Parts: sequence; C-alpha cells; structure tokens
Amino acid sequence: MIALHAHDVGLIPWVPLTQFDGPPEPIFQQCRARIDEQAPPEERENLLAVTQVLAGLRYNEVGLFQLLGGRNAMIESPVLQELKAEWTREANRRSIVDFLVARFGPQAEDIATQLETIADNARLKELLKLAAVCSDLPSFRKELAG
Repeated sequence: MIALHAHDVGLIPWVPLTQFDGPPEPIFQQCRARIDEQAPPEERENLLAVTQVLAGLRYNEVGLFQLLGGRNAMIESPVLQELKAEWTREANRRSIVDFLVARFGPQAEDIATQLETIADNARLKELLKLAAVCSDLPSFRKELAG
C-alpha cells in the first residue's frame, strides 16, 4: 500500500483499489484523514469525489462511501458540478428539439445546431418553455436568434 504512505495526496484516490489485508473501513478512514489534512482546499472536494468513484469499482457498501463524505462530497465536487451542468445543457437542448419536432415536424431538427452554441442553462430553460408554447416554428426561430 505504497500509495497511502506516499507524500503525494493525489495518489489517495487509488488506495481503495490496491490490495490490502483486513476490512476496508480503516483504509477508507485513513484516506479521508490524509485528504482532510493534506489536500489543498481547492482540491479537497474533487479528491473525495474521485476516491469514491474509484472505490465504487471495487466496493458497493454505502457505509464505506460515507467515510469519504458520501453523496454530499460528490455533490460539492467542482468537477462533478461542471459535468452536471453540461448534462443539464445537453438534456435541455435535446428536449427543446424533441418538443419542436413533436409540434412542428422534422424540419425543427436543424435547430439543434443553433442550440449547441448556447452555454447558458437559464437561456436554454427559457427556450425549453418557449418550445412548449410557441405558436409556430418561425416564431421560435425569431426568439432563438434574438
């Protein structure tokens, strides 16, 4: 278990995947302690989240993940927050196109290209609502362009 004793806290997420004797709880507790004590504040949440993700390849016990912060640590991870935002943007884009195609036909598919340029989730949410109630495809295109 060289990674646990290495002076690089960045190796800690790999520790749960290493071979060790005994139950995993003490190892998870040591991983948490090392991250809490040695990780720079801006890396802490990401290290906890990545440790949980990698540990999930080997373990499926909720209690173990609680030792690493559980669901809250995952939610607070800046990396996972950005992934969530991207998944939300993609889901909103797809929903807009699906609404418009259902309402106005396959010619609405080409709007997907224009939607790819919009990174603001609030704007995409507004457009999603508009897609559900707009009177016709040209009026949606006008709002999209404006």
